[in-house]
Amino acid sequence: MLFHAVCQILKNLTVRQNSAKQNMRRIGMKNWKALIAGFLVLCLTILSVPYGLVRAEDGEEEQETEEPIPDSYYYEIESNKIPLWPQGPSIESASAVVMDMDTGTFLYSKNATATMYPASVTKIMTTLLLVENCDLDDEITFSEIVYDLEEGSSHLGIQPGEKMKLRDAAYGIMLASANDISNGVAEYMGGSISGFADMMNARAEEIGCVNTHFANPHGLYQEDHYTCAHDMALIAQAAYQNPVFKEIATTTEHTIPKTNLVEEERSFLNHQKMMLRDEEYYRDYCTGGKTGFTSQCLNTLVTFAEKDGKSLVSVVFRVNGAGKAYNESAQILEYGLENFNTKKFEAEASKRTFYDIMGLGYLGEASKFQLSAGKQVPVSGCSGSITLPNTAAESDVTYEVMAEDGNQKTLSYKYNGVSVGSFQGSFNTAFVPAQTLLQKKTDLVEETIEEASGANIQVESLNEVLNQAAGFFQTGYRMFKEYTEKNTMTVVISGIVILLLLILFIVLLIFRSTSESRIKRRRRQEEEERRKREEEIERMTTAEIEAELRAVMEQERLHREQEELARAEAERAAEEARIMDEKAHETERLLDELERERQERLAEKDKG
Repeated sequence: MLFHAVCQILKNLTVRQNSAKQNMRRIGMKNWKALIAGFLVLCLTILSVPYGLVRAEDGEEEQETEEPIPDSYYYEIESNKIPLWPQGPSIESASAVVMDMDTGTFLYSKNATATMYPASVTKIMTTLLLVENCDLDDEITFSEIVYDLEEGSSHLGIQPGEKMKLRDAAYGIMLASANDISNGVAEYMGGSISGFADMMNARAEEIGCVNTHFANPHGLYQEDHYTCAHDMALIAQAAYQNPVFKEIATTTEHTIPKTNLVEEERSFLNHQKMMLRDEEYYRDYCTGGKTGFTSQCLNTLVTFAEKDGKSLVSVVFRVNGAGKAYNESAQILEYGLENFNTKKFEAEASKRTFYDIMGLGYLGEASKFQLSAGKQVPVSGCSGSITLPNTAAESDVTYEVMAEDGNQKTLSYKYNGVSVGSFQGSFNTAFVPAQTLLQKKTDLVEETIEEASGANIQVESLNEVLNQAAGFFQTGYRMFKEYTEKNTMTVVISGIVILLLLILFIVLLIFRSTSESRIKRRRRQEEEERRKREEEIERMTTAEIEAELRAVMEQERLHREQEELARAEAERAAEEARIMDEKAHETERLLDELERERQERLAEKDKG
């Protein structure tokens, strides 16, 4: 009871003075009596409340505890398995990624799709929905829902009935991590916490998340509130591409003016210390981000970075200590900034053809195997970008057509099987070989001829096919010249049928050729990957092989433990269900007996 009374007094005082921690960093306090009273109450709280509860007030600054290197240090770094990919650093974060926000390329990936609890980085999605769906000049009136929080969670002392601009609410959520404002915004937009969670999940699905489910707008622990590093990077990318969100997230300090219930301004700094010049974790490339912490989630951190034309985002989950979260984020971001380069390219209507823009000019005589329409120029602007390791050559990049809608084409670029960028543009009708990866192979002509010969189809080029077709029509014309003069309609119908058959033959020929080529190419790639893997094993030392085996064994152990836990949980649930069934049957039996006794008493009473 003492704790609840002290917290209520402290909360009422912080309504005027802002949150205790951040307001101590502001100068110009106007009400000295309130400051002294607040200080005394804070001292009383520290003396009368367990230390862990006091520290939970900040919610996002948990310090590192002494422990040996955690198992998470040895979790697999998926990106280090990619052939010819720069080797990323080993870190203690249980899950982490770095993504190039311009191309969507994941530069660093550790345990990327594993289920993690996000804590306050959840508020990136909350703020994104707010700026996407609301006029920030509108006003929100908070209800009692601002009190629907765990004791000690971060807040700005919002009171029921208090009014505030949605723009100030957005800054309070992203910079001060205010859970009370998050609840109010969720109710304002979704009608309830659950209604807003449905909006969050729908937006996550639109973004392309694969392992995400939101249950609240602030990130306080709930078992059904989870995401993964991969999905969080996609959410952060979508948010950062919104100009209003970016303006908010990159702000270091904000002041909320007086409201109808609070006579003092509320001023606060951005919790992301990597962007604050006077902090030890400051990095000049950091433009913003979001911190998070709960005792169940440990520290979480999303960091935006821009340098030398690159725009990256990092995500680290389940880190033991805020300082370590900052340092490990810096490690993987600097890895991304130093080992990769992004190439952006745009092409407006010009004399450059479709093949020129796609970089296929090297095909030379192989162009005989493409329709002449491929030499047409784009009719409107085209743009794209790719991210590659500094050591990679553009000749190693392949592409495939991902979508085609009329003249509009979307292509995905890949390097060693990893998506490294995309290209979108509108072209005049051009032949693009569907489901085919065109690679820079000098033997492309010989390969195509060999495949055609294997099928007993002697075709040297599509032009030859067209010439043969033209000759066929000329011969037919001469043979039936006299007949056509008398039976024009019959000849027209016959010509249409022959033309359709010829088109069908050409389509089948192209489909068969490309399918066989694709199968052979895939087999060569698999053989090349197997050979490279054998060479890597031969170069590995005994210690490296043992370390890899240990990592595999550890993964198998964890998998078995997870299966055992799931089995135990299923058995427990089955046992509980069995007990409930037995209780239900027993209850039904007792009710039947009671009903029978009641009927007997009524019968005896009637006889009496």
